[in-house]
Amino acid sequence: MSITNWSGEKFSPIDHCIYGRGDEHHLGPFTDEHIIPFGLLPKGGDWFLPKSSCLSCNAITTRFEDTCLRGTFGVFREHLDLKTRRKKNRGKPRKVWFKAPDGSTSNKHMAIKEIPRYCLGFKWPPPGILRGQLPFSEKSFGGEIELRYALGELDRFIPEGHGVSVGAINMLDFARMVAKIGHAYAVAKCGESAFEPILLDLILGRDEHAPYLIGGDPRGVPPAQPGVLHDIYPMSVTIEEVGLTYLGIVIRFFAFWNTPSYLVIVGRQNGELSLEPK
Repeated sequence: MSITNWSGEKFSPIDHCIYGRGDEHHLGPFTDEHIIPFGLLPKGGDWFLPKSSCLSCNAITTRFEDTCLRGTFGVFREHLDLKTRRKKNRGKPRKVWFKAPDGSTSNKHMAIKEIPRYCLGFKWPPPGILRGQLPFSEKSFGGEIELRYALGELDRFIPEGHGVSVGAINMLDFARMVAKIGHAYAVAKCGESAFEPILLDLILGRDEHAPYLIGGDPRGVPPAQPGVLHDIYPMSVTIEEVGLTYLGIVIRFFAFWNTPSYLVIVGRQNGELSLEPK
């Protein structure tokens, strides 16, 4: 499967932790923070904020990103030959679990080329803040798991009447990864002065009420975008009932395959939206 080229983009060093915002505990040295995780980019497609995460926050974001990159997206990343820091593991057989009609399970070690191309995603309702929910009213996501796969491949792969385990899923870790991408993108493209951040507790594991600020795009699922690997862009979101405007970031992984779009509310917007790199 071929994918579009992902153009790298350079940003100036931040020289402080974008997850601390003045907190004295977020001290240097500071590491580079990939806006889109390293493991979701093709070779030559670096896109990161230099010197923008303290070592403590880097360790936190790395843990939940690894859950998503190795589990939820692991097989598909390898089919697309996206980047990996574990090059020795690339190409190794994977254990695939099958469930028979009688409930019994079996497993088989299979090469990646033998496993169908598939991509997991989530069809979530819009963020709770847009649905009139209270900030601490929801922890669990509603909606459905979305499975995209190459036509015919999955049908031929699964014996009739059987089930198969296609990947590890942790919705909270996935939501935290999406939140981290949204926050980092907003800092990089709009600037820290453009918004008052509200995702930091979720990103750093101090809050689990992800559905309040993370959800599906209320405009629905757009058509597939041929040739587009990932789509990410900002939008202003005004809540008329309270007269407040928020900065939202729309994120769509593997947009060429008719995948869901996610809306991340990153914070209260300050003034007009600027898209100039800071």
